Amino acid sequence: MGTGQARLDEIAGIEFHGKVPVKITAYTIATQQFAHDLARELDAAEAAAEQAMNQLKGHPLLMGVDVRARAWRVARHLRDARELALGISAEAVKFNLQFRQEFLEALQAMEQRSAKGKDYKGKVDL
Repeated sequence: MGTGQARLDEIAGIEFHGKVPVKITAYTIATQQFAHDLARELDAAEAAAEQAMNQLKGHPLLMGVDVRARAWRVARHLRDARELALGISAEAVKFNLQFRQEFLEALQAMEQRSAKGKDYKGKVDL
């Protein structure tokens, strides 16, 4: 498991040159890993922040205030952020699947063609 900056650098380092399907798969996997790391961190932060805020119960300046309800409302934002991070992971998978669906015919044709019959000279390839 890498640090967040290392994961971002890994994602940024993936350029869509050469074999595009391989690059898209690598990009998807790296994005998923980053999103899951972020979601895990947000989950831990939510629990720690809510617990810390709940410990304020009984503080003289918060008399008559429902600390538990306020702590839950504040921590809810971290919970929402965690759900968004998991959504990033899901959308990365959809990105890869959509690419495969849209270019499936070309990918299958590539598998069937012979190496000597290759006449495409573009900058990227399937």
